[in-house]
Amino acid sequence: MLTTFDRYLMKRYFHAFFTCFVAALGVFFVFDAFTNADEFQKVSPDGSVWPVVRRMALFYACQSSLLLSLVGHMLCVLAVMITLVGVQRTGELHPLLAAGVPLYRIVLPLILGVVLINGAMIANQECLLPRVAHVLQTPRGRQLEQGIDVRPSLDFASHILISARRVFPSSSRLVDAEFVLPVPDVVTRLTTLKARRAKYVGRGPRGQSGWLLAGLDPSAETLLLGVTGREVLRPGPRPGTLFLVSGVTPDQLAKKSGSVKFLSTPELLRRIRNPSQAARAAHEQSLAVHARLTRPLLNIAAVFLAIPFLVRRESRGVVANLAMAGMVMLALLGAGEACLYLASFQVLSPDVAAWSPVVACGVGATWCARQAET
Repeated sequence: MLTTFDRYLMKRYFHAFFTCFVAALGVFFVFDAFTNADEFQKVSPDGSVWPVVRRMALFYACQSSLLLSLVGHMLCVLAVMITLVGVQRTGELHPLLAAGVPLYRIVLPLILGVVLINGAMIANQECLLPRVAHVLQTPRGRQLEQGIDVRPSLDFASHILISARRVFPSSSRLVDAEFVLPVPDVVTRLTTLKARRAKYVGRGPRGQSGWLLAGLDPSAETLLLGVTGREVLRPGPRPGTLFLVSGVTPDQLAKKSGSVKFLSTPELLRRIRNPSQAARAAHEQSLAVHARLTRPLLNIAAVFLAIPFLVRRESRGVVANLAMAGMVMLALLGAGEACLYLASFQVLSPDVAAWSPVVACGVGATWCARQAET
């Protein structure tokens, strides 16, 4: 059961975390808004204020979700450090230690707070962030209904090059799409299949994903399909339509690319097994999955590593302890980023890169635990 002091510590911890998060969000908002003020003004050609205000409110509300996923793991550890320093400066820690309460029992509510914050970050990553990804991908000066610029992508399973004038990730459709059909497998003569409308279907005929094409040029009847072409291009549900089997999704066609930070973990696992994407993209997604699985464990291990430096037996003062703990956390953060950087170039495997900081942090926390004040 949580005691009165446990609830008091948790309240101070959550207050410190939300204060740090709001401060980081405010700094980002001010800097980004002033830097991109001209871009936001493009939303309102007639010069009215409210379209710009609405666009900024929507954009930065969605940016707060992205910011939580990017810096939340650092802020949850920083909040623990701030809370422990605060209770030491006000003299609230030593009476409990003098009464015989173990230090790690005192900080137990802080660990529980870290677990709850990590649970909120997981829910944000898995549920909220994928739903607002299309807002974050849309340029600041463009309305959502105007679509996103397209980056042509190659389907590595069928070697079809996919492009379009605009992509709408929220509705999974393309406008003025073009599909370059290769020879000799798909077609017997190099053909650029144009479609005025194309909609992505997650589960089409035979349970396969692909694009439902309408407004074709040339028409479906004039296509000279090869052996693979008959499996890739199939008649659509309505006359004059085609279904093109492909694993290339709308967000992969966005020029402002939908990277792994916008995807949920089940979607990442599905894309890792997708033969339509490049091997490098699959490697990046595999690394992201391992990093997500180990991040909550790394946050908890980082807290256990910081505690002996914040509450030391032989201490020169609270400020010195905080500085030393901050340097250790910066070194841990740098080591973790270095491992992920090496893994991105395939110097390290994704599992080794993701688990090495957790193991090192756990060993360091165990080794330094005897330096903590009791």
